[in-house]
Amino acid sequence: MKRVQAILATLVTVCMTGAAFAPSGACAQTDDNSLPGQKNANRDITIDGWIRRAPHYPGLAAAYFTIVNKGHEAHLISGVTSPDCTDIEAFHSEQEVTSHTASLFSHFTIPGDMTMVFPEGGYHLICRNFPDTVKIGDTVPLTFKYLGGSTTTANFKLHD
Repeated sequence: MKRVQAILATLVTVCMTGAAFAPSGACAQTDDNSLPGQKNANRDITIDGWIRRAPHYPGLAAAYFTIVNKGHEAHLISGVTSPDCTDIEAFHSEQEVTSHTASLFSHFTIPGDMTMVFPEGGYHLICRNFPDTVKIGDTVPLTFKYLGGSTTTANFKLHD
């Protein structure tokens, strides 16, 4: 593991662990924009995906995707948003989902030189309050935010 990756992993672990044992605000805020190797995550990462309405669950859509980190540094996803979703959370088709798994994509690391696939039947994103106005063939923008302040917006095509 490279030194920067080790520093980031330690920082995230300390902050996440501290949040469980200390009052809110006990973990010092850092300037995300000054972390080495993190400022330009959007240059290293590409995302390709698609979305479909969840059968039997009106107002929900499931997004499946592949993330490629072609850079050598690990990057941390700190959130996913869309103007077409009031909330986006992680879900696994075959496992129990808790508040911790639902927030998976608010602290998810994409290792350097890595391709990660989030397929049907595995971890994927759930879009809540998905509008009926989006039609088959339309695209839905999902913005992935990274530690360091950069973002990637990928257009997910709605399939049936």
